[in-house]
Amino acid sequence: MNRQRPVESLPPFEFLNPNKAWVVQETDNLLQQWRDWLAAAKSFPDSPEYDSNRETEALRHGRDKHNQHEILREKTLVFLRNNFIGFEFIVHNYRDHPHESNISALTQKIPVWIHRLEMLQAGIDYARVPDGFWVEQGKKLVTSIAKSGPEKAAEIATSYLKNPLAIVE
Repeated sequence: MNRQRPVESLPPFEFLNPNKAWVVQETDNLLQQWRDWLAAAKSFPDSPEYDSNRETEALRHGRDKHNQHEILREKTLVFLRNNFIGFEFIVHNYRDHPHESNISALTQKIPVWIHRLEMLQAGIDYARVPDGFWVEQGKKLVTSIAKSGPEKAAEIATSYLKNPLAIVE
């Protein structure tokens, strides 16, 4: 019996937010929050209320730690939904919300989120950007050229043609 899921096409990975620099910075910030959360989780003692005969590993460190984890997870998912199209490739193995095991301990779930954000970072330079981003880049180019003499304007234009993301001012 073949239990593989049918192969489905994922949408292209692209920015919804034209402020690419801010999105990249916030992605980095979220990744650091997850790394800090993992470091903290490794030192959590078992909750005195935890009963392994009645509860899953998810509650090993107590309901409050579980709730903190849910908040960071939802914050991450809201950020992804509001700033990217096609981010689903990082949660593809867990299609349904909350996109993680609901029985695993925090120290097993958190590294999965770290890996997901690292995958997102790896693809971010290749993500499509909205037209608004290019409009802003064009405005920067025109402003830079307008403030320059002919030689500097030629240098700016040459730099832009080589790499539109690195406008020399």
